[in-house]
Amino acid sequence: MKPGNTYSVSYGVIIFYIFLLELLITSQLLMAQLPTYGTGQWNEKELGGHRAVIEVGKPANAVKVHVPWRRKDDPTEKGLIVVDAFSGKPVKNVYTLNVNAEYGDIIFEPVTGPGEYYLYYMPYKLSGSWYFPSTVYLKPNSASSTAWQQQLNVKDLPNAKVLRFEAINSFNSFYPMEIVATRQEVKDLLDKNREKDFLLFPEDRKFPVRMDAAICQRWIEKGEGGTFYGVASRNEFYVYQIGVFAAFHELEKLHLQFSDLENAAGGKISAEAIRCFNLGGKDWLGKSFKKEVSIQKGGVQSLWIGVDIPGTQQAGVYHGQVKVSAEGIKERSVPVQITIKDTLLEDRGYKELPTLARLNWLDSDIGLDDSVYRPYTPVTLAHQTIHILGRTLRFDKYGFPDKITSSFTGSNDDINGQPRDILNGPVKMAVVRNGKELEWKGSAPVVRQPSTGAVSWETQLEGDGIVLKVWAKMECDGYINYQLTIKALKDCTVDNMELRIPYAREAAIYMMGLGCKGGLRPDRWDWNWDKKNANNMLWMGDVNAGLQCKLKNETPDWTLYNFDKTGPYKDWSNEGKGGCHIFEDAGKVMLTAFTGQQQLRAGQVIHLNFGLLITPVKPLNQEHWNERYFQADPPLANWRREASEKGATVMNIHQGNMLNPYINYPFLATDTLTKYVAANRRIGIRTKLYYTVRELTNYTREIWALRSLGDEIFSPGKGSQLADQFADDGIGGNLFSTGGPWLVEHLGKNYDAAWHTPLENSEYDMSIRTQGLSRWHNYYLEGLNWLVKNVGIRGIYLDGVGYDRDIMKRVRKVMDRAADSCLIDFHSGNNFHPSYGLNSPANQYMELFPCLNSLWLGEGYNYNEKPDYWLVEVSGIPFGLYSEMLNNCGNAYRGMLFGMTSRLGWTGCDPSALWRLWDKFDIKNARMIGFWDPSLPVKCSDSSVKVTVYRQPKKLLIVYAGWAAGNTHIKLDVDWKSLGWDPRQVSITIPEVEGLQERQAAGNLADIEVEKGKGGFIIVEEK
Repeated sequence: MKPGNTYSVSYGVIIFYIFLLELLITSQLLMAQLPTYGTGQWNEKELGGHRAVIEVGKPANAVKVHVPWRRKDDPTEKGLIVVDAFSGKPVKNVYTLNVNAEYGDIIFEPVTGPGEYYLYYMPYKLSGSWYFPSTVYLKPNSASSTAWQQQLNVKDLPNAKVLRFEAINSFNSFYPMEIVATRQEVKDLLDKNREKDFLLFPEDRKFPVRMDAAICQRWIEKGEGGTFYGVASRNEFYVYQIGVFAAFHELEKLHLQFSDLENAAGGKISAEAIRCFNLGGKDWLGKSFKKEVSIQKGGVQSLWIGVDIPGTQQAGVYHGQVKVSAEGIKERSVPVQITIKDTLLEDRGYKELPTLARLNWLDSDIGLDDSVYRPYTPVTLAHQTIHILGRTLRFDKYGFPDKITSSFTGSNDDINGQPRDILNGPVKMAVVRNGKELEWKGSAPVVRQPSTGAVSWETQLEGDGIVLKVWAKMECDGYINYQLTIKALKDCTVDNMELRIPYAREAAIYMMGLGCKGGLRPDRWDWNWDKKNANNMLWMGDVNAGLQCKLKNETPDWTLYNFDKTGPYKDWSNEGKGGCHIFEDAGKVMLTAFTGQQQLRAGQVIHLNFGLLITPVKPLNQEHWNERYFQADPPLANWRREASEKGATVMNIHQGNMLNPYINYPFLATDTLTKYVAANRRIGIRTKLYYTVRELTNYTREIWALRSLGDEIFSPGKGSQLADQFADDGIGGNLFSTGGPWLVEHLGKNYDAAWHTPLENSEYDMSIRTQGLSRWHNYYLEGLNWLVKNVGIRGIYLDGVGYDRDIMKRVRKVMDRAADSCLIDFHSGNNFHPSYGLNSPANQYMELFPCLNSLWLGEGYNYNEKPDYWLVEVSGIPFGLYSEMLNNCGNAYRGMLFGMTSRLGWTGCDPSALWRLWDKFDIKNARMIGFWDPSLPVKCSDSSVKVTVYRQPKKLLIVYAGWAAGNTHIKLDVDWKSLGWDPRQVSITIPEVEGLQERQAAGNLADIEVEKGKGGFIIVEEK
């Protein structure tokens, strides 16, 4: 080669490298001029959560700044606040030249000269109540000085520059997934990809797709398509996502096809181990389902994918692909490369929340079976008679109960008494045509018992052109689910369809439901379906024998208060013609649920489903006397010390404090919580946690993946797109709320704002409502299992319940299998109010009672109501549960008639004096004999004063409480003969109960003064 040629090549290389260097320098200069993104600290309440940091270089009366904020909201309706960064002095003269979603051109007066200034561009104020707030943004303000404006010469103004954008913290930041691409950037992207039907953006789990109507600047920088690269461990449930942009036209029925993932050494992860959560899964009953996903033109859909990596998988680099297609659209492929490290995860990655491995829990079937659970016994069947704990049911040739009995006795502490009839005759499903009841003919019921925890039966009946299919399932806890389908074989007119349940009059002493407040049963009650209220359930019975009937919809729902979603149950309601009658008839109390007249078409199917629950559901648990609750509002203060000193043995950790800050998502504070639970355990206190569904915090790590599932998990709502006028819920709350600023700014639309809590660290926990039943319940159950095993909690505190009995049974089984001595404690306010549909919670939630350990019925309850109201609505005793009081700490005297106290720590309540009385008397080894029990050995001379006795072999604790309008005197007559005691050989003392009564060494049963609303405690001992 000639020297000249060598020189020529070298020179060319030098020129090329000079060009690259210039390009690099230019790029760095451009990058240096672009704003960065970070966080800062300021008073968010006044200024909002976002600002631009602006540098003014030299003195001027006014400067101009171009602010490329790339927003997804409408900035034209929001005001601006500018302050001097050093002094905090506000800038009064601010003028906007141009404002749109991409940028704002703003002029302001730098009041303190050169330096940094803060432009707060989303300032807001909160309106409404603190727990249901609405975010109201400041309107644009044109209050700048007219003289200052007239002096402006826009063309000659010096330019200030934006140094960076800051959010109040990283959680509130829009960067990077909500920094919107400009219109020009999107146009350029589309121009480069015109040959494609849609665009794909594979993304790591660290960058969840947040916008469904715009694409982010990050995708412009990354470019479309490309390979997804991930790093995982053995035994990890690995999650990633693919963003689909319907850039050119609508995409209908998206479909994914996964290949096996293979490495060079022959290792393979089967395509069967890969799934997309957006396209299907398992529901809360364990049933597989598929979903149709479509994207409107210009829309974005994130598809979340899980790879179930076995623990035996060999390390290596695995390759595969995901084919993405839509109806009528040519498929495209995303290459996938996952490097599996040679590390084994013990917990699938669940401990590390940022991995989002817990999305695997969405399809869990944990606790989903028909096995027997505590304290119930196996179901036995003999000749169409089913035996369960303390109760029996016999069904007839039509499949309906014709005999139901209870052998509970006393205060439900014995299940071996003489069987007592709850029914007076068979239950019937009658169809009346032309004034005549159809006669059913058909084969005998076919019975199946796949497990010892339940038995089911079904039959098909026919009568004059009408076919009735009966399917029923009875479970070990006394619940019977009936599904009835009535099919017309020809066009016909039906006068009525009636479910008739004849209660035995001797058992139907008390009643609640169908809009009737709990207490003694009225002689007659009539009820019709209402368009708003869901009080479609009734209980009638006595303390030891009762039956609830709940009319049910065709499809499962858990609508507690109203019919916002389902409307009145179509077939039962029959456009408002249906209803219920309760009336006495020849020794029985008849419940008739009717539909009224209707025209049936040939082939039309009517669903008349209902559920029955035989009460009591279980014996009263004597451990109640050892389960003494401490429950307090935040702040934390000295909870443990107070609980220990006063004798509490169970502590509830509510939401909204440093131990459990985020509602229904305790996983972000488990380190602190675990230590606290362990310290409690060391001093003999079991710790339970507020953990349920119904609403979910905005701090949920999986929130964006859940949002990508549409309305499956979260209830749809108007989000931030609400009018300025809101409806009040009657208790000081704001039912129609946009919620806090995070919800407005990040979720924006289609959410339903729920409970908000200001936290101790100046954060604000903001929640949105979840669906009544969804896959989130599977996640919730797995989370409960994890909390019991890893955090050490021994139960949950439920404030209302956002799920049905199928989920509640799973909750019970999950906890019992995870650890011994787990408790479920249920609290509710009083829903017997028109705004809640006149629902009594004891009736409303009764189908869940078999799984519960205790009740706490509080807000809105009137503890001055009559004793029969206390017994039915508040005490829980007719259903096999003890309860406690809340409102104003209840009434200690009346409460003890039912074994109830208040809870230590709650709004100043202190039941410790009564706890000491329990210990002194050894109440846990006594038998309660309530004022409602015919075997009560102590009678009172005044019917306005009620008496309950706690009996031991050698002593009695007599509790009395008055309902008289004023003070009264009573005499207590003891049936010494029934006790087997000699009245001359007994001592009567009045024990000291601090704050309630003073001690008297010698008590008197013949003349006792009872002050209005009060009572007392007497101990009688055999010498």
